[in-house]
Amino acid sequence: MFKRHPGADAFRGFLKGTSGSADASQIVRHLLGDCSVCHAQLQEIGWDSQRLERLVYLASPGVEESPRALGYDYDTAFARADRALEAFFAPAQPSGITVEALLDEIAPLPREEQLRLVATEGRFANACFVQSLIDSGHMARYQNPERMLLLTELALRAAEACDAETAGGELRLADLRARAWGYYGNSLRVCGQLREAEEAFARGTQECKKGTGDPLLRARLCEHKASLRNHQRRFEEAIELADAAGQIYHELGDSHSLATAHIQKAYGHLLAGETETAVDLINRAIPLIDCESNPHLLLTACHNLVRCYIDLSRPEQALSIYAETRDLYQEFSDPLILLRAEWQEGQLLRDVGHLQQAEAKLLEAHKGFLDRGLTYEAAVLSLDLTALYLKMGSTQEVRHTASAAVPIFRALGVDRDALAALLQLQQVADQEQQAMELIRFLNARIEPFAKHGLVK
Repeated sequence: MFKRHPGADAFRGFLKGTSGSADASQIVRHLLGDCSVCHAQLQEIGWDSQRLERLVYLASPGVEESPRALGYDYDTAFARADRALEAFFAPAQPSGITVEALLDEIAPLPREEQLRLVATEGRFANACFVQSLIDSGHMARYQNPERMLLLTELALRAAEACDAETAGGELRLADLRARAWGYYGNSLRVCGQLREAEEAFARGTQECKKGTGDPLLRARLCEHKASLRNHQRRFEEAIELADAAGQIYHELGDSHSLATAHIQKAYGHLLAGETETAVDLINRAIPLIDCESNPHLLLTACHNLVRCYIDLSRPEQALSIYAETRDLYQEFSDPLILLRAEWQEGQLLRDVGHLQQAEAKLLEAHKGFLDRGLTYEAAVLSLDLTALYLKMGSTQEVRHTASAAVPIFRALGVDRDALAALLQLQQVADQEQQAMELIRFLNARIEPFAKHGLVK
């Protein structure tokens, strides 16, 4: 039936997205045509028949079930797969201006002028510039979330200004816009603008449905939406979305990305109080992480694993893991990562009974978050310090810390009941049981304001 069969290297290139459109189309034709030689070739590198069928489905947008399950004529499937793959691998039109020159042009300008120029001047409307802005925004997520938001909004404006010719076709244009909306929505989520993030993800999903069917793009959108659902305390939905992303990564043989989905899913279970499940998922994820390409992901996994053991009241195990990964924290200069590390170390020192050292760490982290205007973190740390002073029997410090927390809680936007509980906490500073009940109440009231975990 076929005169030439793709080799193992060609299949590996296809699975990694590095094949040319002609090679990719040939591979799909062989798979759709039930080529026994090619099926055997893929099975030798770990792909069973169900996985092969799923692969063809991933490459074909707009189909709710696999072609084989629906009994389609394979000629139709050939045409659909060819169109999708040709669009997916079609090159975008090169721009005569370098991305660096475009970035240098807008960098000194005020924010609104940057946004206006990118949206209206045609030289900014190219896919390489959009992707560069997305990448730069992603890199800024730990140091400067507001900068992340600006860069991804610029990427979105540029993507919306692109046309099919510059993007490489209508399907590629839809993919480009879906990617921009997804990263912009994630930036909005990081900055606490949840309603706007929800709207951005809805737009991204719409564009994605019009695109090439790129499975990695769909998986990233699932991950972004899962983070939002965790923030909204819709943990079941967050877990389902992370699971959907993980399934795509598994089908594509992308172990590192599968690790990110496992860690995100674990965080949903952790926030839902299913801590043992979270521990299992994180331990499964860690061996899959490519530490050289993404050391932040390993740090996130270890950080969340330590938190799991803190929540499970197993401080010795948490402290052991923290001690093993402490050097990893020092490899990063990101201030938010270092502050969270200091906070976690303070909690661990408290739980193993080193109260004076815990106080120093928590006070330093509290000041760092306050200086950066991160009121939720400062509010939680105020309660951590108050609980520590109760444990130390420092009644005066309990009153002082609870009093100093009032303007922080007001800035956070809590209700009157929470403010009243802070005042009551000052009055019962010498009654440990009542004071701890109030601290637990306050922690529950401010949880909806959280920007959960280390930002991905």
